[in-house]
Amino acid sequence: MRPERQTEELINLVRAKLGEEAGLQVAEAARLATVFHRGQVRKLDGAPYVTHCLSVALNILSWGLNDDIAVSAALLHDALEDAPPEANARQLIEQFNPEVLRMVQALSKIRNLQTGAGDLPATYRRILQAASKDLRVLIIKTFDVYHNAETLHVHGLNKAKNKASLSLIFVGVARRLGMITLADAIIDRIIPFLMPVQARQSRATLDKLILQGRDSMDQLSRHLRQILGPNLARDFIIEGKNLSDFFCLSEKPGTGQLMRVGWPVYRIRLIVEDDDAAWRVLGKMHALFGPLPRHVRDYMNAPRVNGFRALTSRILWKGHPINVQVVRRVDDQANRMGVLAQWGVSGPDPGKYMRLLATLGDSDLRMSEVHAHVLPDLLDVYTPRGDRHTFPVGAVVLDFAYMVHTDLGHRCIGAKVNEIPRAADYPLQDGDVVRILTAKHGWPQRSWLEHVKTARARTLIKQALKGGRWTLKGINRTVPGSFQLTSLTGDDIRWSTCCLSIPEVPIVGRLSEDGLWIVHRHGCPRIQSDEWEKGYWYLSSHQGSLSVFFNVQYQAGVLLTVFELLARYQIIDRSISGKSRTGEIYTVGMELSGQPPGTLGDALLELSQLSIVKEIIKYRWV
Repeated sequence: MRPERQTEELINLVRAKLGEEAGLQVAEAARLATVFHRGQVRKLDGAPYVTHCLSVALNILSWGLNDDIAVSAALLHDALEDAPPEANARQLIEQFNPEVLRMVQALSKIRNLQTGAGDLPATYRRILQAASKDLRVLIIKTFDVYHNAETLHVHGLNKAKNKASLSLIFVGVARRLGMITLADAIIDRIIPFLMPVQARQSRATLDKLILQGRDSMDQLSRHLRQILGPNLARDFIIEGKNLSDFFCLSEKPGTGQLMRVGWPVYRIRLIVEDDDAAWRVLGKMHALFGPLPRHVRDYMNAPRVNGFRALTSRILWKGHPINVQVVRRVDDQANRMGVLAQWGVSGPDPGKYMRLLATLGDSDLRMSEVHAHVLPDLLDVYTPRGDRHTFPVGAVVLDFAYMVHTDLGHRCIGAKVNEIPRAADYPLQDGDVVRILTAKHGWPQRSWLEHVKTARARTLIKQALKGGRWTLKGINRTVPGSFQLTSLTGDDIRWSTCCLSIPEVPIVGRLSEDGLWIVHRHGCPRIQSDEWEKGYWYLSSHQGSLSVFFNVQYQAGVLLTVFELLARYQIIDRSISGKSRTGEIYTVGMELSGQPPGTLGDALLELSQLSIVKEIIKYRWV
């Protein structure tokens, strides 16, 4: 479609939904987008690039985001990246609407200063942080990903797979915001590029099973008419599942797993007017067909985290299991469209979705930790009062404590799980009732980060550790802006491998986000020294050992060179281990002792300079 025709369609839709004034604003945003992208074309068909911006804006409005500011931001979401400098995009957008500019800035890629390419982790983190204050940013980005997924086939196989992997990151976002239909649509577009062979085989299996069950579903439809009536179901829908129903996200961002396709491949959605009718219909279904054990769930009164509300069950028909959902009419659209359902009218409250991202607002997390916010929650755990909290599999007591209240998490020392005393790292099970036990002056420990599963708990623990309300082993910080290194063996010290901070050389240090004290040489090219505290060595007599792991280029006699170096320093090798990383690179681990720290440090420095040693992976004093 030509951009002029798209623009006309968009403005008419805005006028119909939002009024004449909103139509004028969107028309101006469309004009600016056309100016900023003049002369730019899409790889797909050579069409003007602005057609992509218009399509994203049309999609968000058509799917329910009835907001003229969001539509304008969607039109201009690529302007700061793509407009030529002489276009003065930033100034013109700010003059047009400062709120639109803030959204566009959040949607623009962060560039890597060295390569000039997009820095995906930083961009992803910024988008989710912006979404903790304005959910529209995240919705626009997800629709941008949805439309871009339409053109994956114009790229080579490797590039298409990489782009599909990046698109997959926002599938979890769409699912968590309840936009299940949108998430399914993205998966359908990208899964042939992510795993082409498996997707093709699974699609064939799914189509075959759906075809095999079609006749029995026709028979079932006739039986289901018994549950239609004034006080029962108003309507029902029998639908086959999509391939996306068998796709699960992995913990690593941009990856997923396609589960084995098998029954149930059909589901029944029964539409009712109110709660009473829902329970009557579910009872009637169980009376007619019998429920399968352990598959009855009341999500109508205890909705899922993404807002899904229904009574769910599973029946057996003609030897095949079939999923059943009993849904109130008022919830039906929200179950499929989530936060977009009747936006700004009488649909879901956006605030409850924003609370899912609240801990991101002031955090500096790794991409994998940010991604954990949108992974599915599978365990329902209860307070003694009956309040329900939902967690990922593997969550522990500490996760529960931090979900209830930050201070409760900080002071947690364990819990009574189903009235049985358990440790703070005890893994929770579906249906557990948990009462948290606390200490009056308790405070988080760094070791907790190894046990917690939820991003909220990890974020709050890191923030507490970074606040410095605890003692660092081996570090004395009595004078502001400087520190004394009093022990080499402190568990809270992370030794840099880029510059090898060996004893007596000038050092600097600072607190990491996970509560460790990082030590670098003063003047290390990888850091800005003025942002770090100056360090002083203040060691008592120490006769320990040095554990070091390093990569070597495999060749005959490679270890002999290392042993000759140790012999010159009269260092004892107490243990040695090794494993192959690739065909030519081996990782070697050694524990060195028999000399003072200064001598061991000098040997480490010379070891790093050997031609056969490719990298010092890590080292620590023991």
